Amino acid sequence: MNNSSFTAFQRLSISKKLSLWYGLSLFILLSVFAYFLYQTFHSSIHHNYDRHLRYETEQIIPFLKISTVSLGIDLTLYSRNEALMEEKNFGTYVRLFDAQKNLLYQSPNFNKHSKLPVKIPSISSQVSLSTTWQDLPLRTYYHPIINYDNKLVGWLEVSGFEWTLHEELVRLRKYLILLVTISVVFSILGGYWLSKKALSPISSITSSVNSIKASELQKRIPANPEVEDELTELSHTFNMMLSRLQKAFEREKRFTADAAHELSNPLASIRNEVEVTLRKPRENEEYEATLGNVHQETIRMSSIIESLLQLSTVEANEKLDFELININDVLTETISRFTVRIAKKDLDLVANIDSSVKIKGKKEYLEEVFGNLISNAVKYSDPGKTITITLKKKNNAVQFTIKDEGYGFDSETKKRLFDRFYRSDQPSVQQEAGSGLGLALVKAIVELFEGTIKATSKGISKGSTFTVQFPLTD
Repeated sequence: MNNSSFTAFQRLSISKKLSLWYGLSLFILLSVFAYFLYQTFHSSIHHNYDRHLRYETEQIIPFLKISTVSLGIDLTLYSRNEALMEEKNFGTYVRLFDAQKNLLYQSPNFNKHSKLPVKIPSISSQVSLSTTWQDLPLRTYYHPIINYDNKLVGWLEVSGFEWTLHEELVRLRKYLILLVTISVVFSILGGYWLSKKALSPISSITSSVNSIKASELQKRIPANPEVEDELTELSHTFNMMLSRLQKAFEREKRFTADAAHELSNPLASIRNEVEVTLRKPRENEEYEATLGNVHQETIRMSSIIESLLQLSTVEANEKLDFELININDVLTETISRFTVRIAKKDLDLVANIDSSVKIKGKKEYLEEVFGNLISNAVKYSDPGKTITITLKKKNNAVQFTIKDEGYGFDSETKKRLFDRFYRSDQPSVQQEAGSGLGLALVKAIVELFEGTIKATSKGISKGSTFTVQFPLTD
């Protein structure tokens, strides 16, 4: 197959390719079958005709005249002598040769034909040969003649035309070729129809996919739950891809909306501050105060953008190359970073940490979880209070618990605690710096680790408890 033919084949539809491959496979299979059938029939015909020639030979042998010095034959009394006569064009042909291959006798029916080539075998054994004589297939049987001294004295040649048998072979060959051709043609047509019918769901899937616009990613490709084949699996795969695309689009839309919403206030504050300052000349102290306010708002915007980008990165990483992490080491390192803040606020920290507890995850993300939860506990606890941290194995999970005696929250706050940019309306919470993205980031990381997080509190000013569970790795 040259390049142009291969290219043309590649451009065909799947149904046409399948039907052609099926037709080619059937053609090869039927051709091999027809070849062996033809050869078997051909061998069987030769075998049967050889038996006929041997029978004729056995009938003629008694009419041989064998002596130590001469060899002859007299077929006058042979029962099938008429088959040897000159007017019988398709009878039996008999010749007798001496040991030196000299012709001693030939039946009268040889006189009407051209000379038949002599093909006496070189060994003294019975041999059957096929040849063409008078443009017709001829089968010849050679029988060695042994005298009473067990010495080869000549050869008896008995021949007969196989033209009727040859015609049967020709007919068989034509029928086989016709059968193979018709079978292949019908197999290609039938295969094309079956493949079109079998692949018709693909057209439906293609139509469904093409109809889904960027604004309609919530749509899904219909799949029959009662059928579990490759096309159903393809539909499920497309639906999972659409779900991932939908989540990605929603993340981008949410990121844009959140950024626009949260950055609008500090930008408006900066603009107002600058506009008021520029209305008239002012003292250096006033300019410094304005720049200080602008600097604070800039820091706040940077913090918001950094948290948003980090949250977007975590949510986008649905599959990470996780590593085996010793979680107690990560927790100990994170706690050590807050030692100064805890001491400065006169808080007591109680840590109960099991050793050699391992999970699969990413160290930087795990530090973010612990850091945010510990930071919140320190930030929202009054001086002299206690923070209790526990890390232990529980069933088939690793459980991290952080309990504080801080501001706590009510049932309404609990519903929105992990929402982006949500901060409680409590004055004690509002006076603390923060973007409202920390717990949303923690929840996203925990879910990325296939873990769970829950928060409980007995009410305002009654402290809070955050419990995180990660799958345990043996």
